Amino acid sequence: MPEGKGRYDVPSWDRRLVAAGVRDRGLRADYTTAARVFARRILAHYAAVRLLVAPALHPHVVAAYAFLARTDDLADQGPLQERLPRWDSWAHQVTAGLESGHADDPVLRAFLHTVAVRRLPHHWVHTYLKATTEELHFTGHATEADFQRYVDNLALPALMLIEDLQYEGGGDEVFRSRCRSFAEGLQRLDFLTDLTDDLTEGRLYLPQEDLDRFGVTRADLEQGQDTAGVAELVALTCRRSRKSLTDSRALLDSTAPGFRPLQRALLDLAEHQLSRVEGSGTSVTRQAVGYGIRVPLAVLFRERRRLRAGTAADA
Repeated sequence: MPEGKGRYDVPSWDRRLVAAGVRDRGLRADYTTAARVFARRILAHYAAVRLLVAPALHPHVVAAYAFLARTDDLADQGPLQERLPRWDSWAHQVTAGLESGHADDPVLRAFLHTVAVRRLPHHWVHTYLKATTEELHFTGHATEADFQRYVDNLALPALMLIEDLQYEGGGDEVFRSRCRSFAEGLQRLDFLTDLTDDLTEGRLYLPQEDLDRFGVTRADLEQGQDTAGVAELVALTCRRSRKSLTDSRALLDSTAPGFRPLQRALLDLAEHQLSRVEGSGTSVTRQAVGYGIRVPLAVLFRERRRLRAGTAADA
């Protein structure tokens, strides 16, 4: 499978494609292109998928991540007047592809094949595309209710394009509700970790009613003000994120065995990053907060060891 920038462990990747039922030569090339897109765009997540997801699921998860990365780039990169026609064309291709099963773009072809063989519910794709279209004209969340609709219409569908691949036809309602908690926790966390970048690009995702509650203005955040109000705003968002992430721990009970190591790692890394945000306080208005290196590596190696131990025990 693709390793880093242009390097390949071909036998390993071939075994995963075979395990996932991808035998057609053209499709194999499409999935390889998708893996390259995924690796170049989100290398940390690519490494986690590479190490922790069962072979039969691995190419399908890669295809979903690559589709999300391609879609996000087309929606976000460049001036709005350039993005709009480009986005309209992509959204049309995806919608038509779901109907026909065919597409010109290799990343989209791989994703459409994954959608078909895993019987991924199409409504997640349609809802995600519609919300992303609206996101192009985003002006901010006025209220908490607006944010909750954002989670339902964009954050949750995007997550379900990956999570629902565990089960042919998608998971049940309990599974979905637990994924919903995870999506909400991740989205609030993302608002804080990307706060400086979003403000630079003219976007603010924290609900305006939360700013008003603590007497914080957009200018306070843009200027990186270290005030009691900003500290309270960050702390409130962290508490809400923490509750959702804690609630989503139940997701492990609904996760398929072949996906569980990655699921556990994603939950642990989200809580780790949230702890870093909590420790940063108002400085999240002045610099982005990442995962660091030591803890993510420790989590990945821990899950990889557990996975190998389980495989040996089953042998």
